[in-house]
Amino acid sequence: MKILIACSDFPYPANHGARVDTWGRIMALSELGWTIGLVVCGKEKPSEADLRHVGRYVDEIKLCPRSSSLSDLLHAIPMQASSRLGLRHADIEGDYDYVLLEGDYVYPILEHPKIRPDSAILRVHNDEAAYFKALARSTRNVLHKLYYRMESRKFERLRRMMRKKIDKYLFISSKEFESFRSKDASAHSLFLPPPVTMGKFGTNAFESKRVVFIGSLFMPNNREAIEWYLTYVHPKMLGEPGYEFVIAGNSKRTSLSWLEPYDLTSVVVHDTPESLDDIYGSGYLFVNPMQNGAGVKLKTIEAIQHGLPVLSTSIGCEGTGLVEDEHIAVADTPEEFLRKIKGLLGDPKAARSLLEQSQRFLRNHYNHKEALNGFIASIDPDYPMKQVM
Repeated sequence: MKILIACSDFPYPANHGARVDTWGRIMALSELGWTIGLVVCGKEKPSEADLRHVGRYVDEIKLCPRSSSLSDLLHAIPMQASSRLGLRHADIEGDYDYVLLEGDYVYPILEHPKIRPDSAILRVHNDEAAYFKALARSTRNVLHKLYYRMESRKFERLRRMMRKKIDKYLFISSKEFESFRSKDASAHSLFLPPPVTMGKFGTNAFESKRVVFIGSLFMPNNREAIEWYLTYVHPKMLGEPGYEFVIAGNSKRTSLSWLEPYDLTSVVVHDTPESLDDIYGSGYLFVNPMQNGAGVKLKTIEAIQHGLPVLSTSIGCEGTGLVEDEHIAVADTPEEFLRKIKGLLGDPKAARSLLEQSQRFLRNHYNHKEALNGFIASIDPDYPMKQVM
């Protein structure tokens, strides 16, 4: 079986949420014996080393340039999709049984002459209309707010257009999957959890008092989350012996001056670290104080996999299936957030139990390869379903 994967960003190295999800799927399909083609319409050209590494799992890699013209704003479809119209003419060789669209941004691939619409599967990373609406709420920049609102409305139209062409959907969020299925039961749809490496769950000695947040530092909703924590929670934690707040993430070379108005006593910032392993490994607790967003917050899943129990707002854990007070601690007000941080930092036994329960949940419910294998078998009677270990 042959599958073409269309991406808006090169999937390797898998150093942020969308890449982690896409790269994990490529690995799963490769292990299932699929022949894989990859077409990417992204902003940055991958290095030769990254191309060689991906080439170990992918038979064909095609790169097409992404447009950066302001005229893309004038299209009826969102700028994130209109800037990738080059996918219509990508130099694709051979025929594929399926084309997997990694998100709405790569919609133009459906207009390629070699792509059959009935072969299309959409990986729904986000309800993009809701996501851009949330970004509009998060940013303080008036022009950015206007842009996000405009894109949100365009994504609503694009969703209707795509439904006319696609009837196979793989949702990363259980919440968005349930909402979609309740409104459109005729489509082939599945909650496909993000990939988790089953043999690689981290452990925690619970010796430090470091509270960790890891996320893209250029995204307004992540900035908003950090600012909320620095405003309402961090100042009241400074009296706790050994406490530190660790912030890490890719800034894409944007300024971190937005942190300057806050009291950064006992705050450690890692701007675009090469590796996150030591940051996870030195932490005690992961916090995800998201105020706005959509889809699954992969940072929550990754933190659990790396060995940190999680305290999150409701928005920060929605769509994961994690249950409050069983797998994850949840708080939506500053007072409750502060109380639960202090409670977990002061009770390593409770923190360890939370981590163990959440990791057990991921092991039992996040078998990406098994779910993907079953989905293909359900839509293709000729698919030789593999035995998944």
